[in-house]
Amino acid sequence: MKTEKLRTKKWSFTEGLWSHNPIFAAGMSAAPAVILGADLNMSVTYAMLFTAVTFASLTLSWLLPRKIPYALRIILYTVTAALVYIPSYALISRFAPAPPLSLGVFLPMIVTGDFVVRASELRFFRLTGFKVLADIVSHIIGFDAALIFLGAVRELFSSGALRGELYGITAVIPILSAPCGGFILIGLIGAFIRLCSGK
Repeated sequence: MKTEKLRTKKWSFTEGLWSHNPIFAAGMSAAPAVILGADLNMSVTYAMLFTAVTFASLTLSWLLPRKIPYALRIILYTVTAALVYIPSYALISRFAPAPPLSLGVFLPMIVTGDFVVRASELRFFRLTGFKVLADIVSHIIGFDAALIFLGAVRELFSSGALRGELYGITAVIPILSAPCGGFILIGLIGAFIRLCSGK
C-alpha cells in the first residue's frame, strides 16, 4: 500500500529541498551532518565531494537494467560509487576550502551511504523518466544546503567567528560545536519543517 502511494502521489522538485530534506526531514546522513556540520569549511568540502560522487554514481546506476536482481543492483551501486570516488576526490581536493583528509572516515562513507545504497531503491528509481534525475538533484541540493547551513550557524554561534573572522557576537553557545548541539539543532529544524508541512 505504501509503495503504491509513493508511485502515485504527485511529485514535486521542492521535496528534496524542504518537506523531504535529507538531513532535517528524512534524517539521512546524520553522522556527517552532526560531526562535520560544526565547521563551515569542512561542511563545504564534504558537500562538494558528496555532490560529485552521489550525482555521478546515481546517474550511472539509473542506466542499469531493472531486471538485475535487487541484491546485485545494490552491489553495483556501491561499485559505481567507488569508481567515481577517486577522480572526484582528485578534482575536488584542488578547490576545497578544507583538506579532504581532515574529514576522516566520512569521505569514503559517501560510497556506501544512504543515498547510494538505500534511497536509490526506496525513492529515486521508483520514479520514471527524467524525474529520477530531477529528484536526485533536488535531494543533493537539499543535503548540501542543510549541511552548509549547519556549518555556518554552528561555527558562528559557538565561537562568534566564521572562517577565522570575528563578527562581534558575544553571547556564544559553545555546545553548538559539540555533536549533541548538532543533534539538537537538526531536531528543532526537523520539527519546524514537519509542523509547516502539516505532518
